[in-house]
Amino acid sequence: MAKTSRNDYFTGFSDCADCACRAATLLDAVVRDFNPQAISAQMDEIHDIEHESDKVKHKMLENLAKEFLPPIERSDISTLLNELDNVVDGIDEVMRLLCMFRIKQLRPDTEKFSKSLILCCAALKEVVQEFVNFKKSKTIKEKIIRVNSLESEADTLHFNALDTLFSSSNDTLNIITWKNIYDCFEDCFDTCEHAADLIEEIILTNS
Repeated sequence: MAKTSRNDYFTGFSDCADCACRAATLLDAVVRDFNPQAISAQMDEIHDIEHESDKVKHKMLENLAKEFLPPIERSDISTLLNELDNVVDGIDEVMRLLCMFRIKQLRPDTEKFSKSLILCCAALKEVVQEFVNFKKSKTIKEKIIRVNSLESEADTLHFNALDTLFSSSNDTLNIITWKNIYDCFEDCFDTCEHAADLIEEIILTNS
């Protein structure tokens, strides 16, 4: 176990990761049963989760400012909280783009992105939950590799989606719109990987 602390930062990490999972699940539900008339209300639902993640992050940072002896470096705690919160921010941004661009019909591969994002966020949550045991854990390395693998698969998905988009459409506005949406999905996967990689770096520093 990591050093004891009067503030449970590891629970805070898990709470942020859980927000990411819930936001990804809600986004997938929106995509699977897409209704342009409901998108504004659904955007608000995901934004509520994003706000919840923000509150967890800010509470942990407030605690950190008063902490005498945190279990790991202060900069590592604050950076990881920001990275985990960025995952939720990214999912919130995907929803905002769907609403802002007034999307009436999703492209067929959109569901592949949302399903993959659920898997990636779930894999990240497993890493985060195991993080508290990092000094003794025998599984956290393989869990981090799982996040890396899912991000790599998402890179391929992103490439194929853009290739299909550019080869099948002559509508410049449509291309710009969907490139932004696909890129935003890709940013979510990248941020998941950044968070997992940061945890790996923290483990190396503290081992």
